[in-house]
Amino acid sequence: MSALRIRIELNKGRVGMPFGKLARVCQEATKFLEMLCEDLELPEGDAWLAEEFENASLMFDVRHGIQIDPVAAEVARQAMGMVFGETSEYLPVAVKIRTETRRQFRKMTRALDPDEYMRIGVYRGDEHRPDRWYEIQRSDAVELTEGIIDRGTYGEVQGVVNAFFKEAQPPYVRIRELSTGNLVKCFFRADQYQAAVELLEDKDAVVFVEGWLREDASTGATREVRVEDFTPAVEFDERAVEALYGAVPDYTGSLTSEQFVERIRGDR
Repeated sequence: MSALRIRIELNKGRVGMPFGKLARVCQEATKFLEMLCEDLELPEGDAWLAEEFENASLMFDVRHGIQIDPVAAEVARQAMGMVFGETSEYLPVAVKIRTETRRQFRKMTRALDPDEYMRIGVYRGDEHRPDRWYEIQRSDAVELTEGIIDRGTYGEVQGVVNAFFKEAQPPYVRIRELSTGNLVKCFFRADQYQAAVELLEDKDAVVFVEGWLREDASTGATREVRVEDFTPAVEFDERAVEALYGAVPDYTGSLTSEQFVERIRGDR
């Protein structure tokens, strides 16, 4: 089992901290951590404990009171890094974090003065010092948790053309993604203009757009693509598919098609 801990540093370089301000930070931080546990399906309840206090700058650990599975603990650390501002490639983790949880983190930082920052350290396990520190300012809170971020991910979206913006700089086509219904801006180069125009020839055509993706920081959904290639989907031809029936008559051996499929699925 593994411990899940962070360390919080407040009021660095100052003497004393208004008690009401400290109470607001702790109250909002507790709610944020509880919401994050809910997102990641970790044990909830009154599980977070404050300990290891230091004077000067106000520093203390916040530890989950229950030892949890090491894999789940690592996922939680990745999720914290996503929220605290670390650029991460862990998209499966990012999409688990609700927008409401990220907003709650912003509420925690809003107790800070405009020129003040807090530091949050994430422990890797049972170390005496955090493995990674994050500096968070009140003015940074929205920037870190809203907008569009670039993770250097190469991928593809599939959908239909919703609109064409030729006078934008750079120009782009807007695609409505088939799997989610989301609108994705696909920015293309000048030498790709003709290929983009050809996408409009069939208003109902499905297209594949390949390139470098940028994501919504709150949800992990693809919002923009820096296009490398446009590819119209091949039109479905039912007759061509039917012509394949019986093309390999001995493929299932002595089994019927139904028996063969059941064996592959492990039904029998």
